[in-house]
Amino acid sequence: MISLTPRVVVALAVLASAATAFAPAVSGPRTATSSPTSTTSLSMGASNGEMPEKVLVIGPSLLQLVVAKALKARGSDVLMVCPNDKKERFTEYIQNGLDEEADEAAVEIMEKSLFGLPEESDPVGFGWREGITSVVVCAEDPVVGGGVIDTVMSWDGFGNDRGTYVDGPKKAILCVPLASKINKEKKANWIPIFNLSQKDEDKIWETLVTDWKENPFISNDKGNCESTIIRFGSLLGGGPDGPMQLEPLGINERCYKMSLEQYRDLRERSFDRYRLAAQILEGDDVNKKPDNQEEKEKNIKGEEKEAFQASMGYPEQDRTNRHTLSQAICESLRRPIRKAGEGTDNGSVPSEFTVLSKSLS
Repeated sequence: MISLTPRVVVALAVLASAATAFAPAVSGPRTATSSPTSTTSLSMGASNGEMPEKVLVIGPSLLQLVVAKALKARGSDVLMVCPNDKKERFTEYIQNGLDEEADEAAVEIMEKSLFGLPEESDPVGFGWREGITSVVVCAEDPVVGGGVIDTVMSWDGFGNDRGTYVDGPKKAILCVPLASKINKEKKANWIPIFNLSQKDEDKIWETLVTDWKENPFISNDKGNCESTIIRFGSLLGGGPDGPMQLEPLGINERCYKMSLEQYRDLRERSFDRYRLAAQILEGDDVNKKPDNQEEKEKNIKGEEKEAFQASMGYPEQDRTNRHTLSQAICESLRRPIRKAGEGTDNGSVPSEFTVLSKSLS
């Protein structure tokens, strides 16, 4: 084994026609509105695309668990790579106790998960040349480096035939945070003192993006891989406490309790209940609230403000629901990916785009 060290729901289907909100288009000036509107930014033209047979999902993170369940619900098998010391806790988190069939499938994912990549010497069933054609890198923390990317992309275990070498994956997705956020949101695993400074984290993520783009499989100097970078804001949600369609997709809400932040679980649940719709912005971008929008909202207090911001498609400036992001990843795996600067309306996915949340009602 190579060590890596140094069912789709209606409630989320709006993602396929994801939109901006404060802004009337993907690009252009932001305009204030007291009742935010939406504009489609991804066509449904590629809605008949097929999901890959099996996907290699690199973490570790809570997002990795949500992505794995979303892929399984869409019919794709999953090989999850995570450290051995995470497996026991992740096995608890990936089951929510509300859907027996989904929980059984989730446990199977964890039982087959590995701390590295399968090799030719591993027995049949480990994953070497057993249908993996796509890669998703979805760590929430800056724990993945360029060396890991190089190891994964040059792995000789892609494809279906144990006797045939395939030069890299067909699809590759890198999930990374926004380069710049408006709000300083604490992460779920926030622990004072032990965390890196924001400056250090930003530098690690920036280096990872550079290493990703310079990888020969991503730059198409080798193989024939379509790739995209998906940016996300501060991540919240991922549990089942929302529409009933989330029951087979959500992870256990106990994971919300690992934060030292007061009322964190309530804020996480609010994303599962009210903020499942999507905004898709091309490139690395936020949807900054105009100053006159702030003026309109300043006299709305407490519960009234929460109700206002959870209705009428109200957009987030720089926060993302894990469910929404996971569905964006699934859509990217089954749609064509266009090169930067290509202006098409065939349902293709940009080579880099941002997923933010907005209210569903």
